[in-house]
Amino acid sequence: MSSDSKIYDREFRKEERSRMVRSQIAARGIRDPRILDAMTSIPRECFLPEEQVPFAYEDKPLPIGCGQTISQPFMVAWMSELLSILPGDRVFEIGTGSGYQTAVLDFLGAEIVSAEFFSELHRNALLHLEVWRPGFSKKHRLISGDGKEILRSEPRFEKILSCAALPKIPDAGSSYFHALVPGGSFVFPTETPANGQRLVVGKRTLNGWSFRNHGGVRFVPLLGADV
Repeated sequence: MSSDSKIYDREFRKEERSRMVRSQIAARGIRDPRILDAMTSIPRECFLPEEQVPFAYEDKPLPIGCGQTISQPFMVAWMSELLSILPGDRVFEIGTGSGYQTAVLDFLGAEIVSAEFFSELHRNALLHLEVWRPGFSKKHRLISGDGKEILRSEPRFEKILSCAALPKIPDAGSSYFHALVPGGSFVFPTETPANGQRLVVGKRTLNGWSFRNHGGVRFVPLLGADV
Protein backbone atom coordinates (compact mmCIF):
# COMPACT_ATOMS: atom_id res chain seq x y z
CA MET A 1 0.00 0.00 0.00
CA SER A 2 1.32 3.43 -0.84
CA SER A 3 1.61 5.96 1.96
CA ASP A 4 -0.47 8.50 0.00
CA SER A 5 -3.36 6.06 -0.46
CA LYS A 6 -6.81 7.25 0.58
CA ILE A 7 -7.02 4.55 3.23
CA TYR A 8 -4.48 6.53 5.28
CA ASP A 9 -6.73 9.62 5.39
CA ARG A 10 -7.88 9.91 9.02
CA GLU A 11 -11.24 11.37 7.95
CA PHE A 12 -11.88 8.51 5.50
CA ARG A 13 -14.36 5.99 6.99
CA LYS A 14 -14.55 8.01 10.22
CA GLU A 15 -18.29 7.37 10.54
CA GLU A 16 -17.63 3.62 10.25
CA ARG A 17 -15.14 3.89 13.10
CA SER A 18 -17.66 5.79 15.19
CA ARG A 19 -20.31 3.11 14.59
CA MET A 20 -17.78 0.41 15.45
CA VAL A 21 -16.96 2.11 18.75
CA ARG A 22 -20.62 2.55 19.65
CA SER A 23 -21.85 -0.93 18.71
CA GLN A 24 -18.82 -3.17 19.28
CA ILE A 25 -16.92 -1.47 22.10
CA ALA A 26 -18.96 0.95 24.21
CA ALA A 27 -22.01 -1.33 24.02
CA ARG A 28 -19.92 -4.13 25.56
CA GLY A 29 -18.92 -2.11 28.58
CA ILE A 30 -15.69 -0.29 27.66
CA ARG A 31 -16.00 3.06 29.44
CA ASP A 32 -12.53 4.67 29.45
CA PRO A 33 -13.01 7.78 27.28
CA ARG A 34 -9.34 7.73 26.26
CA ILE A 35 -9.74 4.26 24.77
CA LEU A 36 -12.99 5.15 23.02
CA ASP A 37 -11.22 8.22 21.61
CA ALA A 38 -8.27 6.11 20.46
CA MET A 39 -10.48 3.56 18.72
CA THR A 40 -12.45 6.36 17.03
CA SER A 41 -9.30 8.19 15.93
CA ILE A 42 -7.03 5.38 14.66
CA PRO A 43 -7.91 4.05 11.19
CA ARG A 44 -7.83 0.25 11.49
CA GLU A 45 -7.61 -0.02 7.70
CA CYS A 46 -4.16 1.58 7.85
CA PHE A 47 -2.86 -1.57 9.52
CA LEU A 48 -4.34 -4.17 7.16
CA PRO A 49 -3.20 -5.87 3.96
CA GLU A 50 -4.99 -4.25 1.04
CA GLU A 51 -7.28 -7.22 0.44
CA GLN A 52 -8.59 -6.96 4.02
CA VAL A 53 -9.27 -3.21 3.99
CA PRO A 54 -12.99 -3.57 3.06
CA PHE A 55 -13.52 -5.59 6.26
CA ALA A 56 -11.68 -3.18 8.58
CA TYR A 57 -14.64 -2.40 10.85
CA GLU A 58 -16.19 -5.84 11.06
CA ASP A 59 -16.40 -7.42 14.50
CA LYS A 60 -13.69 -10.03 14.00
CA PRO A 61 -9.94 -10.63 13.74
CA LEU A 62 -8.46 -10.51 10.23
CA PRO A 63 -5.41 -12.21 8.66
CA ILE A 64 -2.28 -10.08 8.21
CA GLY A 65 0.13 -12.72 6.88
CA CYS A 66 2.58 -15.22 8.41
CA GLY A 67 -0.36 -17.07 9.97
CA GLN A 68 -1.06 -14.10 12.26
CA THR A 69 -4.09 -11.86 12.74
CA ILE A 70 -5.06 -8.35 13.76
CA SER A 71 -7.23 -8.70 16.84
CA GLN A 72 -10.96 -8.01 16.91
CA PRO A 73 -11.50 -4.29 17.72
CA PHE A 74 -13.26 -5.06 21.01
CA MET A 75 -10.34 -7.23 22.13
CA VAL A 76 -7.86 -4.42 21.47
CA ALA A 77 -10.01 -2.01 23.49
CA TRP A 78 -10.60 -4.51 26.31
CA MET A 79 -6.95 -5.45 26.74
CA SER A 80 -6.00 -1.78 26.64
CA GLU A 81 -8.52 -1.02 29.38
CA LEU A 82 -7.28 -3.92 31.51
CA LEU A 83 -3.73 -2.53 31.26
CA SER A 84 -4.87 0.75 32.90
CA ILE A 85 -2.12 2.70 31.17
CA LEU A 86 -1.03 6.02 32.62
CA PRO A 87 0.81 8.58 30.47
CA GLY A 88 4.53 7.81 30.58
CA ASP A 89 4.14 4.14 31.56
CA ARG A 90 6.84 1.94 30.07
CA VAL A 91 5.03 -0.85 28.22
CA PHE A 92 6.51 -3.97 26.66
CA GLU A 93 4.30 -5.39 23.91
CA ILE A 94 4.86 -9.01 22.88
CA GLY A 95 3.74 -9.36 19.27
CA THR A 96 3.63 -6.08 17.34
CA GLY A 97 1.64 -7.80 14.59
CA SER A 98 0.06 -5.19 12.34
CA GLY A 99 0.94 -2.33 14.71
CA TYR A 100 -2.72 -1.47 15.47
CA GLN A 101 -2.56 -2.31 19.17
CA THR A 102 0.78 -0.49 19.30
CA ALA A 103 -0.87 2.63 17.90
CA VAL A 104 -3.52 2.46 20.64
CA LEU A 105 -0.80 2.21 23.30
CA ASP A 106 0.88 5.27 21.80
CA PHE A 107 -2.41 7.18 21.79
CA LEU A 108 -2.77 6.42 25.51
CA GLY A 109 0.62 7.96 26.24
CA ALA A 110 2.71 4.84 26.78
CA GLU A 111 6.46 4.62 26.22
CA ILE A 112 6.58 1.47 24.08
CA VAL A 113 9.03 -1.32 23.42
CA SER A 114 7.39 -3.81 21.05
CA ALA A 115 8.80 -7.08 19.69
CA GLU A 116 7.59 -8.99 16.62
CA PHE A 117 8.76 -12.54 15.85
CA PHE A 118 8.20 -12.31 12.07
CA SER A 119 10.53 -9.92 10.25
CA GLU A 120 7.97 -9.32 7.49
CA LEU A 121 5.33 -8.20 9.98
CA HIS A 122 7.92 -6.10 11.81
CA ARG A 123 8.72 -4.23 8.59
CA ASN A 124 5.04 -3.76 7.76
CA ALA A 125 4.25 -2.49 11.25
CA LEU A 126 7.07 0.05 11.04
CA LEU A 127 5.61 1.36 7.79
CA HIS A 128 2.07 1.50 9.17
CA LEU A 129 3.10 3.25 12.37
CA GLU A 130 5.30 5.81 10.63
CA VAL A 131 2.42 6.73 8.34
CA TRP A 132 0.03 6.87 11.29
CA ARG A 133 2.42 8.90 13.45
CA PRO A 134 5.48 10.29 11.59
CA GLY A 135 8.55 9.85 13.78
CA PHE A 136 6.99 6.92 15.66
CA SER A 137 10.15 4.81 15.52
CA LYS A 138 12.19 7.66 17.04
CA LYS A 139 9.83 7.90 19.99
CA HIS A 140 9.36 4.16 20.57
CA ARG A 141 11.36 0.95 19.98
CA LEU A 142 10.14 -1.76 17.61
CA ILE A 143 12.25 -4.90 17.63
CA SER A 144 12.41 -7.83 15.22
CA GLY A 145 12.66 -11.10 17.18
CA ASP A 146 11.00 -12.71 20.19
CA GLY A 147 12.15 -9.97 22.57
CA LYS A 148 13.29 -12.25 25.38
CA GLU A 149 16.53 -10.32 25.78
CA ILE A 150 14.48 -7.18 26.42
CA LEU A 151 12.75 -8.79 29.39
CA ARG A 152 16.12 -9.75 30.85
CA SER A 153 18.15 -6.62 30.19
CA GLU A 154 15.91 -3.54 30.02
CA PRO A 155 14.89 -1.31 32.91
CA ARG A 156 11.67 -2.58 34.39
CA PHE A 157 8.28 -1.92 32.83
CA GLU A 158 5.07 -0.70 34.43
CA LYS A 159 3.03 -2.85 32.04
CA ILE A 160 3.51 -5.88 29.79
CA LEU A 161 1.00 -6.93 27.12
CA SER A 162 1.13 -10.21 25.21
CA CYS A 163 -0.82 -10.38 21.96
CA ALA A 164 -0.20 -14.15 21.71
CA ALA A 165 -1.20 -16.98 24.04
CA LEU A 166 1.36 -18.18 26.58
CA PRO A 167 1.52 -21.98 27.00
CA LYS A 168 1.06 -21.64 30.77
CA ILE A 169 0.73 -19.16 33.63
CA PRO A 170 4.19 -17.75 34.42
CA ASP A 171 5.63 -18.23 37.89
CA ALA A 172 7.48 -15.74 40.08
CA GLY A 173 10.81 -16.95 38.71
CA SER A 174 9.90 -15.96 35.16
CA SER A 175 11.42 -13.08 33.24
CA TYR A 176 7.94 -11.59 32.94
CA PHE A 177 7.77 -11.21 36.72
CA HIS A 178 11.25 -9.74 37.07
CA ALA A 179 10.70 -7.34 34.15
CA LEU A 180 7.83 -5.62 35.98
CA VAL A 181 8.13 -2.93 38.61
CA PRO A 182 6.44 -3.82 41.93
CA GLY A 183 2.74 -3.25 41.38
CA GLY A 184 3.15 -3.62 37.61
CA SER A 185 0.60 -5.47 35.46
CA PHE A 186 0.85 -8.18 32.80
CA VAL A 187 -2.15 -8.76 30.53
CA PHE A 188 -1.95 -11.99 28.55
CA PRO A 189 -3.95 -14.86 27.06
CA THR A 190 -2.88 -18.33 28.14
CA GLU A 191 -3.65 -21.92 27.20
CA THR A 192 -5.86 -23.95 29.54
CA PRO A 193 -5.73 -27.70 30.33
CA ALA A 194 -8.99 -28.18 28.40
CA ASN A 195 -7.37 -26.93 25.15
CA GLY A 196 -8.99 -23.53 25.46
CA GLN A 197 -7.61 -20.12 26.32
CA ARG A 198 -8.39 -17.49 28.93
CA LEU A 199 -7.43 -13.85 29.36
CA VAL A 200 -5.51 -13.15 32.55
CA VAL A 201 -4.29 -10.04 34.35
CA GLY A 202 -1.28 -10.63 36.57
CA LYS A 203 0.03 -8.09 39.07
CA ARG A 204 3.46 -8.22 40.64
CA THR A 205 3.06 -8.04 44.42
CA LEU A 206 5.53 -8.25 47.31
CA ASN A 207 4.63 -11.94 47.67
CA GLY A 208 4.64 -12.97 44.00
CA TRP A 209 1.89 -12.85 41.40
CA SER A 210 -1.74 -11.99 41.93
CA PHE A 211 -3.83 -13.29 39.00
CA ARG A 212 -7.36 -12.53 37.85
CA ASN A 213 -9.13 -14.57 35.17
CA HIS A 214 -11.24 -12.59 32.68
CA GLY A 215 -12.76 -15.46 30.70
CA GLY A 216 -12.34 -17.30 27.44
CA VAL A 217 -10.54 -15.87 24.39
CA ARG A 218 -8.83 -17.11 21.23
CA PHE A 219 -5.35 -15.93 20.19
CA VAL A 220 -2.52 -17.26 18.06
CA PRO A 221 0.08 -19.13 20.16
CA LEU A 222 3.23 -17.44 21.43
CA LEU A 223 6.26 -18.17 19.24
CA GLY A 224 9.88 -18.21 20.34
CA ALA A 225 11.07 -18.69 23.89
CA ASP A 226 8.49 -18.68 26.68
CA VAL A 227 10.35 -16.92 29.47
